[in-house]
Amino acid sequence: MTSFSTSLEELRSISILNTLRRLGRVAATTPAVVILLIFLFIALLAPVIAPYDPIKPDPANKLKPPSAEHWFGTDPMGMDVFTRVLYATRTDFSIALAAVSLGVFIGVTLGAVAGYLGGVIDEVLSRFVEVVQAFPLFLFALAVFAVLGSNTENLIFIIAFINTPVYLKLVRSLVLPLKQSDFVLAARCAGNSQMSVVFRHILPNTLGPVFSQFSINCAYAIQIIAGVSFLGYGVEVPHPEWGSMINVGANHIVFGKWWPSIFPGAAVFLSVLALTQIGERLSQRYSRI
Repeated sequence: MTSFSTSLEELRSISILNTLRRLGRVAATTPAVVILLIFLFIALLAPVIAPYDPIKPDPANKLKPPSAEHWFGTDPMGMDVFTRVLYATRTDFSIALAAVSLGVFIGVTLGAVAGYLGGVIDEVLSRFVEVVQAFPLFLFALAVFAVLGSNTENLIFIIAFINTPVYLKLVRSLVLPLKQSDFVLAARCAGNSQMSVVFRHILPNTLGPVFSQFSINCAYAIQIIAGVSFLGYGVEVPHPEWGSMINVGANHIVFGKWWPSIFPGAAVFLSVLALTQIGERLSQRYSRI
């Protein structure tokens, strides 16, 4: 029985590794990966490549147009837009990754338990998902900020909270057919506990769709971060963030001062486009794996 269980585990591990390798090859052939890698490179090395201090105002150089000295011009407070766009990449990506990862951890765990155990637990979690998804996103965010205050930690909580139902439903739907699979029945016969069957045998086989969804949710998270920061919540001025930068420069566009808003807006567009295309490519190809 022990050798049979070991062989089963090895076969399962090989299957998972093959799935992840194929997903990686699919992603690597997507041109959007180049854009994403550039953003990640910028996020990691922003302090090294940025030419100015991202939060130090310079009243003598307010709203200077793009030039050799200031590649993206300066904003209404005289801060270098290029520098702030670089640092904002680190801000937006770190918040998005942290928040979506937290949502994945909670949602995947609850979805696996709900799908495998069923019964009352499944019913309660399903109703929880329906309640959460019934809330308008921005109204929920504003309510949380009104009660708990506007800061980065609360922004991460909000994004994680709204992403949890996505992964809960996704993993639950994948676990339901898997729990009657031969390898799961064999794991039960080998004497594994219910939680061991769920987390060692079933859950790893749901990771392909989870990775596909992760990229799309990171794109959505960046939109949320930029949106609530544009409204004056979340990441606030002078901390560099794309949404708050767009807000600071928005009133000056009608006077021909377009650069404080256009460049951070372009960064939001390109990052969301890259993450969405990667996620969609993985989703399209996963069914063929």
